[in-house]
Amino acid sequence: MKLPQQARASVGVCVILLAWHLSTSKNNVLTPPLNDVLWSFLELLRSRILLKDAFASLFRVLAGVAISSLLAAVLGLVAVYWRSFPDYLSGGIELFRPIPPIAWTPLAIVAFGVGTQPAIAIVALGAFFPIWLGIQQGLMEVKRSHILAAESFGCGKLLQLTDVIVPSALPYAFHGLRLGVGLGWFCVVAAEMMGASSGLGYGIQLFSLNIEMEKLYSYLLVIGMLGYVSNFLLQRIDLRLSHWRDDG
Repeated sequence: MKLPQQARASVGVCVILLAWHLSTSKNNVLTPPLNDVLWSFLELLRSRILLKDAFASLFRVLAGVAISSLLAAVLGLVAVYWRSFPDYLSGGIELFRPIPPIAWTPLAIVAFGVGTQPAIAIVALGAFFPIWLGIQQGLMEVKRSHILAAESFGCGKLLQLTDVIVPSALPYAFHGLRLGVGLGWFCVVAAEMMGASSGLGYGIQLFSLNIEMEKLYSYLLVIGMLGYVSNFLLQRIDLRLSHWRDDG
């Protein structure tokens, strides 16, 4: 019997946790036993410290991804009606895309100060490139024959946009969005480690300096779980909105 996709994914997680449990001991400073990490996780939950930091990081990721998505959507709308527009953008995109987002953190701190704003800016910068490239690829995959068929039925530009172009580009846009959200978590943790007084990245930095490894691993697991859940939700939304696709 073939297991559902999510069940197969859960098996991989269980194998990793089992290997962690069997391969660690009390004397291992670098990697504490899984039981100690889980107890520390529960203590952090009861003290509300973990929830506070998790919500701070989640807000920064959502805000940064929302800003980059809005910008990429506006640029995509321009590209719909000005087909050579992505060519003019490509030089600047490829110039700045290889620069690690975390390299902009000192400039973001100078521009916005310490705290939430520079973290949001770093997330928005890091998430923008995969989101824009996903939209750009989606627009390239729109079939000219579909546009001509819509025109032959008398569809105007707006109807072509909503009924032909957007549905065709949507799977690629969501793929870019999923990559952008994943990169957003990477960016927010790195930014918080350098210039914030709250968030999961700040907690990791604090616990590493105090050599509180159980708490550090608790925060790492929370980041992994939040990233997993966000990717799962985006997959579900993508399948719901792009139900017309034949994935078989």
